[in-house]
Amino acid sequence: MKDKKNIIIVIISVFCILAFFIFAGLTGAISITQIPASFLGAAAGAAITAVVTLLLLQGQTRAEEIKERNVKVFEKKSVIFSEYIDNVWKTWEDSSVTDEEFKNLIGNYYKKLMLYMNESSAKIIGEQLKTIGKFAGNDDLSRDEQEKLQKALINIINTLSDEIPLGGHIDPDLFKTLGEDSKAAEIRSRRSNNSFKILGIKFNSELILKSNPKIKCWTIDDKNKVKDENGEEMSISALASRELERSANGFLEFLYNGKALSELRGK
Repeated sequence: MKDKKNIIIVIISVFCILAFFIFAGLTGAISITQIPASFLGAAAGAAITAVVTLLLLQGQTRAEEIKERNVKVFEKKSVIFSEYIDNVWKTWEDSSVTDEEFKNLIGNYYKKLMLYMNESSAKIIGEQLKTIGKFAGNDDLSRDEQEKLQKALINIINTLSDEIPLGGHIDPDLFKTLGEDSKAAEIRSRRSNNSFKILGIKFNSELILKSNPKIKCWTIDDKNKVKDENGEEMSISALASRELERSANGFLEFLYNGKALSELRGK
């Protein structure tokens, strides 16, 4: 299609040159005897110009095609790498790797990643997958095994980040600290969302302060309200804070049948 357009341009150019010399000969601007020589000179110049222009256009077109192809490859590569990183992250969320998760990591490594990685990166990720395979299917990993698994997953993410490149690396120590903080926040969230209904504690159940068994209260709703021995009503945390003279979580400080309320969750 492009070659056909180039040919049409050349034909139009030649036609325009012929038209010019015919007009010049008819008007006497150029003598009849000078027309052949002038035509040949003009034609040669036009031909050279046309050839040079065509070469430049073709070179520019090829460069644009290569650039466009590279952009599409990079976009596809970025999507595949980002999806793999998401899968790696989800794998680590429960600090273990199931056989199914490991199977998916291996499958996507061969089917997708290897098509877009250089040899060095492919080798690094392959070695990390070998390490992960040692712990796949084991839900009872020791702390040392969890750290080795975590390190392998982080190395995969950092290697893919270098390939795109996405930016900075994950720091293993910071990753570990943030992971512990996240778990602590999750525990606090579960505790803050406690209620008598969730814990299976019925209306008018007796609760005892852990640090002072003489202090008792009784539940008056299915959320967190209690009444003390004087009949005063308040939240269980407000009562715990009053008795302990500090900020306190009542679900941690009060006992029901000898167990802290927070320990009853999920039972």
